[in-house]
Amino acid sequence: MSNPAMLVHDARLRRRHPWRSALIDLASAVRLAELWLTMGWYDVRQRYSRSVFGPFWLTISLAVFVAGLGITYAALFRVPVATYLPYVTVGMVLWSLVTALLNEGAATFTAATAAIKQMPAPIGIHVLRVVWRNLIILAHNAVIVLAVLAACGIKPGWAGFAALPGLAIVLINGIGWSVSLGLVGARFRDMMPLVANATQMLLFVTPVLWRAEDLGQRQALAEFNPLFHLIEIVRAPLLGAGVPMASLAVALAFTVFNLGVALALYARLRWRVAYWL
Repeated sequence: MSNPAMLVHDARLRRRHPWRSALIDLASAVRLAELWLTMGWYDVRQRYSRSVFGPFWLTISLAVFVAGLGITYAALFRVPVATYLPYVTVGMVLWSLVTALLNEGAATFTAATAAIKQMPAPIGIHVLRVVWRNLIILAHNAVIVLAVLAACGIKPGWAGFAALPGLAIVLINGIGWSVSLGLVGARFRDMMPLVANATQMLLFVTPVLWRAEDLGQRQALAEFNPLFHLIEIVRAPLLGAGVPMASLAVALAFTVFNLGVALALYARLRWRVAYWL
């Protein structure tokens, strides 16, 4: 049973210093790494239980989609397949990660209703659980990227490791999305279908299947899209183009904004989640 004096202390800390209390709560969630790592791994295993290929079914589906799309759109855009296929492959793998973080982020707390009500732990563990789960799936999908880059003769070399900091930035934004969308989604259940529909539309207005330079004088339409820059700071190094500094600057600015909103909402609303579920 919880100590009443400790509960009173926590309530006073939350009321007088909500930001400090939120940071302490998040730090506690990070320290419970063994718990959320295990939960995320179990989520993947449970989703594909009794399946021969497991999460590789997602990899197979994505590979078939990218192959058909890459060959067809390369002819449509009059671009060599060896140039277009790696571009769209890396883009789609990263887009799958981004959309999963957005869609599953909106359901972060509603999907963990039983655990939140029964387990005395910071709700931040479910945010980290979502990001870790999707990182596992990304590791499976990375096989497609390696295969396509090798088949098309693209060798990024050591410069390709510059994609890792970009990937870290994407995952950090995933934490922010899971907090913000998850909290709003716990209060308003319309958030999940809203995000699902928005991500479907965003695929066609984000330079994933097409290149930003294809817009010509209207390229600014793509450059105002923060998702494009998040993808580009990972895709460009893997394709041997180096880190685009303009995209890196936009991605960092967006990350700071995203985390600021997430922390403000977490400080104000996290204690209400259990009542909303």
